[in-house]
Amino acid sequence: MGWLSGQLIDIIEWMDDGQETMVYRFERHNNEIKNGAKLVVRPGQSAVFVNEGSTSVADVFEPGTYELTTANLPILSSLMGWKHGFESPFKAEVYFVKTSKFTDLKWGTRGPVTVECEGYGMFDLRANGTYVIQIGDPKKFLEEIVGTDGKFDVADISNDLRDEIVMNVADRLGELELNPGKLTGQMKDISEELQAPIQEYLATLGLELTRFRVASLTMPDDVRKELMEMSRLSATKLSQGNPQAMQNLTALRATRAMGDMANNPGGTGAAGAGMEMAMGVMMANQMGGALTAGAQQQQAAPPLPGATPAAATEYKVGIDNQQYGPYDVSRLKAMADDGSFKPDMLVWAKGMANWTKAGEVPELSGLFGPPPLPGAGGAPPLPSQEPPPLV
Repeated sequence: MGWLSGQLIDIIEWMDDGQETMVYRFERHNNEIKNGAKLVVRPGQSAVFVNEGSTSVADVFEPGTYELTTANLPILSSLMGWKHGFESPFKAEVYFVKTSKFTDLKWGTRGPVTVECEGYGMFDLRANGTYVIQIGDPKKFLEEIVGTDGKFDVADISNDLRDEIVMNVADRLGELELNPGKLTGQMKDISEELQAPIQEYLATLGLELTRFRVASLTMPDDVRKELMEMSRLSATKLSQGNPQAMQNLTALRATRAMGDMANNPGGTGAAGAGMEMAMGVMMANQMGGALTAGAQQQQAAPPLPGATPAAATEYKVGIDNQQYGPYDVSRLKAMADDGSFKPDMLVWAKGMANWTKAGEVPELSGLFGPPPLPGAGGAPPLPSQEPPPLV
């Protein structure tokens, strides 16, 4: 390029070389710009003149074709002292700024973000998505970000933008009222909620955030499985004699608590795990009550005298003023074995006048094992080995 030295530049333009370049400095190789030179600014570009030897941004040109004179270079003319026009060549740096959109840029949290949901507690989320930006203020972007770089690409700023986005996402997710069971249906609202604070920051750099999308919110597998189990619970299943769903949820919470204790030996230990398990049982019971809320306790009338009882007796079980079942004796035996059916629970079957404790029903009392031995809890004291005192 040495042979160009000393030449006068009469055409200034930039043929965009792809999607990655944000700013390109026109290479003039120390040559001077001819008075009356033609400036070509293509659609999706802006041209910014900077006074040579300084960082002062002068004139900005939008798309179009221009003949460079003092009339359309007022700021540069003032900086260079052209009071009555100029006839001689001049030197200035010309930066072409791409103003079209930069699409399909990626963001994602490097680690989990802890969020809290009312009625569920705290759990971790990982988030990722895409965003689209464009340069809205070429002068500010050149001054704040580019400086004197001859070529500036998206890759030169993407890491900084990603860090800022992730920081804002982590802060805002912790403040939003999320429903972990309906995250997929909340993506659009969450995206719009997160876009505003990120746009506020990008505006200080001369950028515009034209689109921001949350593509996925991922929760730990154990939480996801627990939510799926909770969704399967329904009053219909309970009324049809399927208590296994509630028991599965309780077991799942207990397993999760034990796993947390194993992964955190320096934490709350067995007491903490026991608390987690108790909370799991409590929530399972609350879920069962909520699913059957509004259903009125149904008292069936006793059978008419002389009615023939069913060949296999089936019992309803009363827990917290709610009826479950009916269950046959084999089902109740299995429930007694795993501890979910206890002798102090109330039961009723056709032919019974009133609700009665299961342990007091002859057909069911044997499901709970033999009663304790009389006086269990310690042997009687041995006779004294010393003679009685003298009278």
